[in-house]
Amino acid sequence: MKTYSLKPSNLVIACAALLATGCATTGGTQAVSAVQNEAEQETVTSVTIDLPPQALFTFIGFDYKSSAAESEEREIFQSRALPMAAEYGFARHGALILNGTGVGSFQPQGFLLASWPSQAAFDNFQADPRWPEFDALRPEIWNDIRYYRDVQEDGLQLTLRSDKFYTLAIAHINQDNPDDYQTYLSSLGGEVARNGGEFIFIMRDPSLESLSNAAAPDQLTLIEWDDVNGLDRLLASDVYAANRHLAASGTTDFAFYRLRPAL
Repeated sequence: MKTYSLKPSNLVIACAALLATGCATTGGTQAVSAVQNEAEQETVTSVTIDLPPQALFTFIGFDYKSSAAESEEREIFQSRALPMAAEYGFARHGALILNGTGVGSFQPQGFLLASWPSQAAFDNFQADPRWPEFDALRPEIWNDIRYYRDVQEDGLQLTLRSDKFYTLAIAHINQDNPDDYQTYLSSLGGEVARNGGEFIFIMRDPSLESLSNAAAPDQLTLIEWDDVNGLDRLLASDVYAANRHLAASGTTDFAFYRLRPAL
């Protein structure tokens, strides 16, 4: 079972795409500071995702359509398709909701965390003769929905907390300059830790299913921050400024999102 912990060599991987061009600014801090103060007054809750070996773990980025008719279709989908998926072991583990404006062409409202017992269980679900009816509804419900999937060969244990802040980075690595990217990653581990960041999950080479037929990325990474200002402190650091050019030459595309958990 994979249990993710703080390791500088992995922390820097988690920062790579989201820090590639300094796309997060201190302006986002003011927008979410009130949310932080409110969160500090709430009771802390947590969710632990504990998956066995060979489970299929999924990040689902969702961009819902918002008309009354589309919302009604979404309710139909959720009330009928989700129970069918549960027959095959599908489970939802909470959500990470966008906390400010994301960077990238895909602008979701957030990401659901979900799982299947195995790749075979998911394949059997898709082969169910009832599924095509619901599959046809998806373009009517979402502007786009993206399923990033990866089999956890050794299992997975991942905990999310309501009093933490998160950033999700989605990176396409420049295969012509892979050393630049790795050099950049290795430079930031200590600085991330000094600013209250902790690498908690990485998904390498995921498969991607989407309505937009987007290209699959090379890496999804999730960092947990102790406070809302941690990322901004990192972006303002001398270490980041000295190495950011390597990220630009080491990636071809990226997106990142500031997130808050909905557990």
